[in-house]
Amino acid sequence: MKLRRTRLYVPGNNPHLVENVGLYEADCLILDLEDSVPIDQKFDARIMVKYALQHVDFGASEKWVRINSMDTPFWSKDLEEVIPYVQVVNVPKVESYEELDKLSEKMHEIEEKHGVEPRKIVPIIETLRGLVNAREIAKHERVVAMAWGGEDLTAELGIPKSKALILEHVRAEIVIAAKSQGKMALDTVYSNIRDEEGLFEYAKRAKYMGFDGVGVLHPNQIEIVHKAFKPDDKEIEDARKIVEAAEKAMQEGKGVIALNGRMIDKPVLERAKKILAFAEVD
Repeated sequence: MKLRRTRLYVPGNNPHLVENVGLYEADCLILDLEDSVPIDQKFDARIMVKYALQHVDFGASEKWVRINSMDTPFWSKDLEEVIPYVQVVNVPKVESYEELDKLSEKMHEIEEKHGVEPRKIVPIIETLRGLVNAREIAKHERVVAMAWGGEDLTAELGIPKSKALILEHVRAEIVIAAKSQGKMALDTVYSNIRDEEGLFEYAKRAKYMGFDGVGVLHPNQIEIVHKAFKPDDKEIEDARKIVEAAEKAMQEGKGVIALNGRMIDKPVLERAKKILAFAEVD
C-alpha cells in the first residue's frame, strides 16, 4: 500500500539537509528546486539534488523533486538532470492538462534516452485557472496525486491567505478532482512548525475531508501527522467486524454480506480493509 501521508520539503541548495534526508522518515521526500532556491543558485542546487538522488540513502521514502514551474526557463533543464533518478516529479503552478502533456513529452524523451520507466507527476494547483481546470488535470495518465497551495491563489483574489474563506472550497475541489479519477489528494502545509496541537487537528481534519496526506516543513511534524492519519480504536474495531463478516459470508457461500442488519457493499469492505492496513503502519 502506497502511503503519502507526509511529504517533507527539503531546500535543494542546503547540503546539510539534503545529505540527511534519509533520517526523516517522511513518506515522501521532496528535494526542492523552486521557491526555496534563489535564482542565482538554481544551477548549483540542481547539481546537488542530482547527486543526492544517486548517492544519498532515502530509506523507505519516495523520491520526489519539485521542479521550477513551466513559466520559467528552468523546468526543462531540471527534468534533464533529475528524471533518471527520481520517482515523482512535483510540478508547481499547473494550470492545464495541455501543460502536463508538454511536460510528459519532455519526460518521455529523457526516459527513453536513459532507459528508465515512466516517472509519475504530482501537480500543484496554485492559481484560479488551475483550480477551474483541476478535474481535467487529474485525468492525466502520469498523475498519481494532486496537491494545492494558497499563496498565489489568494493573491489573485486580493485577500489574505489567513482569512480566505474560499480555501475550504479549494480543498473540496482538489479532493473531488483527484478522487473522481482514483488519484490521491494531498493537502497543503501547516506553516506553524511550533504548534503541534494545531498541526494534529489540521491533519486530522484533512483526513476526514478526504485527503491522503499533508505537506510538512520540518521533520518534527512528521510523526504528528502520521499519528493523525492513523485510524482510531473505534474505526479499527468497526473495520475488523466488517472484514470478519465478509469472510464469514464467503465461507458460507453467501453472496450478500450483512452486519447487524446492515448490508455491506464492496466500497465499504474495501475501505475497511484499507483502515486495517493503515492500522499496521507506524
